[in-house]
Amino acid sequence: MRIAILGSVALPIPPTAQGGSEWIAYYQAKGLSDRGHEVLLIGGVGTKKAFEGTKVSVFEIGKNSLTVGSKNEEKFDPSTMEASRKLRIEIVRLSQAANILAEQKDNYDVILNNMRGEAVFLPIVKSLGKIFVNVMHLNLFPELADVFREHKTPLITISNAQRRGFENLNFIATVYNGVDTTKFIFNEIPKDYLLMVGTIGRHKNQKAAINVAKKLNMPLILAGKIRDKDYFEELKKDIDGQKIRWIGEIGFEEKVKLYQQAKAFIFPINWEEPFGLVMIEAMACGTPVIAFNHGAIPEIVVDSLNGFAVENEEQMADRVMQIDQIKREECRKVVEEKFTVEKMVEGYEKALKSV
Repeated sequence: MRIAILGSVALPIPPTAQGGSEWIAYYQAKGLSDRGHEVLLIGGVGTKKAFEGTKVSVFEIGKNSLTVGSKNEEKFDPSTMEASRKLRIEIVRLSQAANILAEQKDNYDVILNNMRGEAVFLPIVKSLGKIFVNVMHLNLFPELADVFREHKTPLITISNAQRRGFENLNFIATVYNGVDTTKFIFNEIPKDYLLMVGTIGRHKNQKAAINVAKKLNMPLILAGKIRDKDYFEELKKDIDGQKIRWIGEIGFEEKVKLYQQAKAFIFPINWEEPFGLVMIEAMACGTPVIAFNHGAIPEIVVDSLNGFAVENEEQMADRVMQIDQIKREECRKVVEEKFTVEKMVEGYEKALKSV
């Protein structure tokens, strides 16, 4: 097959720090190319470097300021620009990606999209006469579903839970996210701290993680960039830098080390989580997961095998006290059986062949 992969409007593929769908796009491109398919990849500045010496054709969009340092962020000064500037820049990047698709139309037959802003591409690819397969890294909502329905867009979900309430769309596969088990190394003997990795925001609910840690008098490490500044201000009074630590956005090696040594990974999310890549990253390192039972959690956390699915803070605290019942080897085994990069790439290949 000849496949154009839309990776990211801003970040390099793979990202230098935080970024879930960008890692998935990296393994899509690498894995499908290794299987003999012709791959064209569009990503942020810095993507070409990761694919030097491969057969993947890389096109970069954006500018260098997006990838300075390890934080993958462009600075927006609200005192000198309008509130919508960040959104407007993202739309510019989508336009750049669409222009590459038009210019390269003779070099691919099917598009595999990982970019948010997916609806922008649908009229364009229709005029190009190309098949557009959209990966749902985020949740569906009625307005987007209406556009997908109108265009009969083939959709790949990353969990079955994402389909709930939208069963009449053109779903062609569910392909679970995967992790590279050669990079997320198993560790049998952890230290005595709790870990939560994720963007700081109300939907991720770091406050509940703090409450659980304080109730149990256990150390907690929070890692992730700040999305909601007001929410972070509310959390700061409990972040003492000793028992409760926030370490910001972290690089890959540091993240793996934190996973390996954590007693448990806690994930008290408030929203309908579409997947939760951080959970399988933790499990690959042997760390059990305790998560609020929303969205895709039941598809990933097998209760009492690789962690616990709970309903509230009280249950989460109780399960932390029972965490030694979970064998860390079983956490790793579940990942090896269901959530590897190899299984994921095989799933994408099969889905693309079907269209």
